[in-house]
Amino acid sequence: MNIYIDFDGTLFNTNLFYKDFLKLCSLYNVSEKDVIDIKGNELFNLERISKSIKDKYNLDNTFIDKVNSLYDAKYLYDDVIPFLEKYYLNNNLYIFTYGDKEYQINKINCCNITKYFKGIIITIDKSKEDVDYQNGLFIDNSPLEISRISSAGASNIIRIKREDDPYSKMDSNVTVKEFFDLSSIDVL
Repeated sequence: MNIYIDFDGTLFNTNLFYKDFLKLCSLYNVSEKDVIDIKGNELFNLERISKSIKDKYNLDNTFIDKVNSLYDAKYLYDDVIPFLEKYYLNNNLYIFTYGDKEYQINKINCCNITKYFKGIIITIDKSKEDVDYQNGLFIDNSPLEISRISSAGASNIIRIKREDDPYSKMDSNVTVKEFFDLSSIDVL
């Protein structure tokens, strides 16, 4: 089976990663509003934003070094590796994620999980022609993305709910708290 798994908020605690980035910025008197203003309307790219902060506030390279040190596998949820170990041998696992390609690749690579996946699909609209929507299983945390995936033709969808994820407060039909046994999970 092809299993397409979202990255942010599903495998990786992106909210904690972002909060840690904001804590680091605050040490340099850079607020969240400053970060949002620098980001603008572009997709979030930590490297671009960090370089802009460094330049705008005349910071030295230690700021960039500290930002780069945030990339760490500690942000992977505890249940991810057991899930991947169990399912990667008998299934085709794909990371199917939305966002800036450079930023997504850096987060994925720091987690040392690429060996479990047949491929990594990074898109800016969560739709790809080479994705088997009708026959694949999709795992995502965002009800908004689940709706998009469903509209693209997917019928086997699992929604992951994480306690610290803002999407967990949004309504959905199916909720799974941990990746342990897909055979016991009903799909939409």
